[in-house]
Parts: sequence; structure tokens; C-alpha cells
Amino acid sequence: MSRRRFLAGASGVALAVTSAPLLTACGGGTDPAEQGAANRAVTLPDHVPFTGVEPDLPASQDGVLAGYFAYPSPPVRGITGEPGTAGEEITALVNLFEPVPPDTGDNAYWQALNDRLGTELKLNMVPDSSYLQRLSAVLAGGDLPDLVQIRLDQPQRAQVLRARFTDLTEYLSGDAVRRYPFLANIPTDSWRACVYNGGIYALPTPRPSVGSLMLCRADLIEERGLNPEPADFAEFAELCAGLTDERAGRWALGFGSAGPLSTWAFLMQMLGAPNEWGEEGGTFTSWFETEEARQAADDLARLVRDGVFHPDSFAATSDPRIWFGTGKTAINRDGAAAWDLLANTYGISVGALVAPAHDGGGDAAHYAGGPTFALTALKKTDDRRRVEQLLSLANWLAAPIGTEEHLFRGYGVEGEHFTLEDGVPTLTGTGETETRLPLAYLTEGPPFLGPGDASRVRAQHAYQERVVPRLVRSAGFGLYSDTDTTKKGVIQRLMQDTLNQIMQGNKPVSAWDDALGDWRRQGGDAIRAEYEAEFAHAR
Repeated sequence: MSRRRFLAGASGVALAVTSAPLLTACGGGTDPAEQGAANRAVTLPDHVPFTGVEPDLPASQDGVLAGYFAYPSPPVRGITGEPGTAGEEITALVNLFEPVPPDTGDNAYWQALNDRLGTELKLNMVPDSSYLQRLSAVLAGGDLPDLVQIRLDQPQRAQVLRARFTDLTEYLSGDAVRRYPFLANIPTDSWRACVYNGGIYALPTPRPSVGSLMLCRADLIEERGLNPEPADFAEFAELCAGLTDERAGRWALGFGSAGPLSTWAFLMQMLGAPNEWGEEGGTFTSWFETEEARQAADDLARLVRDGVFHPDSFAATSDPRIWFGTGKTAINRDGAAAWDLLANTYGISVGALVAPAHDGGGDAAHYAGGPTFALTALKKTDDRRRVEQLLSLANWLAAPIGTEEHLFRGYGVEGEHFTLEDGVPTLTGTGETETRLPLAYLTEGPPFLGPGDASRVRAQHAYQERVVPRLVRSAGFGLYSDTDTTKKGVIQRLMQDTLNQIMQGNKPVSAWDDALGDWRRQGGDAIRAEYEAEFAHAR
């Protein structure tokens, strides 16, 4: 979702500089080739799916999520006893994307949470815009909280984890995870992002494999009698033209903080380009380096000339999510969770476009998303009892839908924080304020669809059944490049800025090659080399 974008650039570079002396003192760098071989040898946690409740629509092993029309009733008790110990507080540093909730003394939800945990949970909630800087200061100071969220744009991630956090391999590898059944319920792919330095160094926050979707205003498409399933790029352009009515203040497309790469990625799917990185014979190729990238840029320039983009699309203050909700635009690429968010917030009918092959011939591939939002690491300790206590807390937080623990964690106390409307939990005003604790960014159970309007849940499930078999992952999935975490945002901005200029007609498509040269010199080639080295030793 756009408000949850990972930061990059100056803040990442600053953190790398700040962390360097710390990490050098604790053991130096990490060779990609060594990482590949060591990580390959790690046995991931067993996957033991929770079977305590039956969904209305089934999940599948390949990534289609289970769907629920109402919250399972009655919810089952998932955990006996309390994960914490009275008198032993647990501290955590975590990203915050919502307004700061009331503190413990003024927050009945937080007080009830502590009662259920059997301990006092103290959260240092840091706004997204300053999280990397805050974490840098905490790492440098050395006085870490028990649990620390590590974002995926964290520079020198492998070195930071080795220097400051606990290797959890003996607690979670293979069947050891079965001691924590709700951690064992987390999909295997989400755990792959937790493997560094030949060990399991963190807990995941699972996300759906479908990643970003090209959401559309299904109501506006139906109202205008347009084709909701374009068969090729030409028909997609026709759909955009049919949704655009400048006199009525409505356009098909618009940009936001994600910039043109959002729609560009949808066109890249149509063209059959790799998802960020492709690999053949051990050689890695960035999607920026492909001929499809230039074609997608040219196609976007054509759409701008056709007048189907909101006139303020290139303004820094553009907000296509609001435009989409209010009908100023009708198509917007966003995270999977935005389907429900936008439908509920604006009371609109939302759908999602399946990318067709550019020149026709059926559905194109669909870019898979990252299987975890971030990582949560436990500060380094040899105290086995403490580690087990913290993992028990994480197991409680990962309780899946249908359990008493999940219902409380997400919605609080019935009657005070939420009511049930047709079986769907709906937050009260107090609930909206008090339940904003960012617990789900420490860890949580597998994602799911609903509970909510049955027709929408069915539409989401059908969409996933259609695109999941055609998911394409980045060749870099499961590999680690330190240059990528440190410089990706900065050098990607080079390509995005050039695409902006091409789309507006200020530069020719050939300008892409000039920007690509800068991208390679400023980090792209280094990222490639690190991926190739680790890939060679990971097979």
C-alpha cells in the first residue's frame, strides 16, 4: 500500500555509514558466495497448517488464500496459559503507520492485552518516516529492546542480524517449530526471507503471494458498458479511453508516491518481462535492461498523449488512492489489502484487472509479491528461557483467524471495541482509536480474504485462482544483496525520473539507455554480481 512504502535513499545511506563501525567491530562483512552456500544448508521450519476452523472458500497450496464471509463462530481457544511471566516486561521497537494510539494507562485494549499475555508489553512505536534513523541510533547505542522490527530496506541486513540478534535456528528449524504451532502455521515462503548467515535470524510478517493488483472501479466500468477484461494492450487502451471524461473530471489512470513504475510494471507483465530480476544460465538481468522496458515506456507515453492520465499525475502531491475512491480515476495499481480498504472506506464496487498478453493470446504472467512485509529479530542473548518466552509471545501474536486470540488481537473486546454485524467484526469509535497498536508488524498468521461481503470475497478468491498459477517471482527471491538493500531506492529513482520525462514527451525513449548506464554504474552491476555469486553457491 502506498502509505507503507519502504523508504530509500539518503536515510538508507546514512544508516549504512552509522552502522559500519559497529558491524566491523562485530565481525566484518558477509561474502555473497559464502551466504549462498550457508543459507542453502538451513532447514526451514516445518509447515503445519492450522485446521481448527473451516473457511467458506478453500486455500490452496500454491498460494490462493482462504476466504471467509463471516468471522468463524464460535472462535476456538488457540493457546492454553499465558506466554508471558508476571513482573517480566517485554519491550519491542516497531514501525507505526497509523496515528499513535493512547498509552497503556488510557487504553483499555492495551490493558486487556497485557492481561492476556501475562506480562507488560511495552512498544516503542516509531513513525515510518523516521524508523531507519531511530533503529540506527538503537543499534549504535547497543541497548536493544527484546523484539526489533527489521525492514527489508535495512542496509547491511545480514551483518546487523549476526552482530546484534539471536540465531533462532535450534528453536525453529525443522520440527523444532512445532513447539510453537502458530509459527509452524506460517507458510514456508515467508520463512525464506528470515535466513541469513547460515541460520534463521528472524520471524516473518506474512503477506499474500499475489502482491500488487491493478484495481479497477468495477461500478464505473459497468456503468459505461465497457469491457472489464481487455484481451491485449490495444483493448486496455480502449478501456482507459472509455473511462476518461475530462469534462466530468474523470480519468482512467493516475500516479502517486509509487510513481509511473506502478503502471509500468503492469505493462511489463503484459510484455512478459521478468519480475525485477530474471536469470538464465546463472546470469541475472534486471527488468530495466530489457527491450520490454523500453516498450512499456513507449506505451505509457502513448497513454499520456491519449489523455487518459489525471492532469496532476506528475505532481508531488498526487494521491491516486483518494482519486480512485472518489471516482476521479478508475484504475490504480495497489496492494492486495487495498481492495477491501477502498471498498469499505468509499462504499464502492472494486475489481481487479488481469493483465493480458500485450499482443493477445491469453492471460499474461502475474508478478508475485514479497512473502513477508518485514522481519522481527530477538536481541542477542544466551538465555534460553528468555528466547522461548519471546517465541511464545510471537506464537500468540501469530494466532490465525478463527481463534479467540486472533479475534481479540484484531478487534479487542466485543461490545467495547467492536460489534458483530452479520457475523463481521466492526470496530466502534473506541476500537478505532485503541486497537491501533502495530502488533501485526511484529508477526502474524497467514493472510486470508474477508471476513466481509460475500460477493467481494468470492471475486477476490476467483481472481487469485486465475492469477496465482501464473505467478512469476524475481530471480533474486531468497537471495541477498547488500547493495540492493542499501542503494536500490536511489538508483531506481534514476529510472523512474527518466520514465516521467519520457511519458511527458520531454525526452525520447532512447533516453532510457542513458539512465540505464547510470543505474549500472551507481549500483545495478554490483547488485547483479552479488546475486550471481550467491546464486552460484545456493544451487
